[in-house]
Amino acid sequence: MNARLIYAASEHSANLFYATRFFAPDPFLYLQEADGGATHLCTTSLEVDRARRTARVDHVHDWADIRAQSKIIFPQRVLDETGLIVFFLKQLGIHTVDVPSSFPLGLARKLDELGIKAEPVPDPFWPQRTIKTDEEIALIEAALRITARGMNAGIQLIRQATIDSDSMLRLNGAPLTSEQVRGEINAQLVREGAMPGHTIVAGGTQGADPHEEGHGPLPAHAPIILDVFPRVMATGYWGDMTRTVCRGRAPERVRRAWEAVRQGQELAFSLIRNGVSGKSVHDAITQQFTAAGFVTGILPNGRQGGFFHGTGHGLGLEIHESPGIGNKDQTLATGHVVTVEPGLYYPDMGGVRIEDVVVVEPEGCRNLTVQEKFLELVD
Repeated sequence: MNARLIYAASEHSANLFYATRFFAPDPFLYLQEADGGATHLCTTSLEVDRARRTARVDHVHDWADIRAQSKIIFPQRVLDETGLIVFFLKQLGIHTVDVPSSFPLGLARKLDELGIKAEPVPDPFWPQRTIKTDEEIALIEAALRITARGMNAGIQLIRQATIDSDSMLRLNGAPLTSEQVRGEINAQLVREGAMPGHTIVAGGTQGADPHEEGHGPLPAHAPIILDVFPRVMATGYWGDMTRTVCRGRAPERVRRAWEAVRQGQELAFSLIRNGVSGKSVHDAITQQFTAAGFVTGILPNGRQGGFFHGTGHGLGLEIHESPGIGNKDQTLATGHVVTVEPGLYYPDMGGVRIEDVVVVEPEGCRNLTVQEKFLELVD
């Protein structure tokens, strides 16, 4: 196996953070020598002491020291950043490196011009990242507990709202909006050290688009999708959770859709285990929805209806990572952590989605999410 090289900012590169457990906002170099050999981290004087304390690598180097070494050998040359990388690699006898598919193209071309061949490796760059350790599962569970508290802050605000004569929600005499609920959720997450993403609070027909964040006044007697997915800043691990609630009595169609989604999720829980095909799980849910009268396909108005996204995705240092549970067939294995989030969407009804996170085990799966499931919030 070739040496492996990553050049990125670890705050934005899950592969780099996984390899070093060192957060930094600016790019730095990581190298693993061939055949799983010694690991190296090269950074600036600004970060080198912190890296030496906290990074999980064998050797931490200061670029200033590497530049000084290069001046001894090439006293007349002034090496730029790429030149220093090349000098460092050649000092170790390295001329070919495997790099992630996201490796900067410009840097790869410069390396090639200077005699270092960068070979892109398809994702996952670290295949072992898909199998979570006990430590990682505990960190994801902690992220999910924070996520639940954010979710509950939003649900509580909806629960406190009153219903006016136009079947809209009001709080303290003013319309309750998606923005207000999202702000309450996000504030709770930030207080606990988690950075919210594009938190979804989509009410009524807005929820028919699964990734619509939601905007404006919220309706009563209609589904409201809340999808909360923060990253815990201290650990880098993500939580992900969705609930659908209705302030007041839900229409019969929404109640049936919610129950179908709940049962679809339970079906997935019963099927997920080591060695199972993710596509088979997804297909089983789709078939169950169809049998319950919720058909998936293009509607007469040209929009999509039914269950038209995947059942789930891997969760860890990225919000979406391998493996997926959907139309692309991937085999689930013990230690995979995946979301289970079936949903139903129709433009004239809105959307219903319920999402938990499970870890795959030899004979089944274990739900890592601790959060109630209910539809109606009634007085």
